[in-house]
Amino acid sequence: MEDKYNNTGGLWKRKPRDTDEPGKQYPDYDGSINVDGKMKKVGAWINSTKEGGQPDINLRISEPQPKQWQSK
Repeated sequence: MEDKYNNTGGLWKRKPRDTDEPGKQYPDYDGSINVDGKMKKVGAWINSTKEGGQPDINLRISEPQPKQWQSK
């Protein structure tokens, strides 16, 4: 049976995190996609044009990274 979630994904508005480095740019949206049965991480940046045109969206797809646990 074919996986109904194959070649699909989702993006969510990214909220600032305590671990964010000052001055580093982070995606406006992040999420995951399923490409040919393999999970990938996706980040999206919304860029506005200076001349009032339509905004463009840049995507970056990468391998998921294991979560890093931090002690508080």
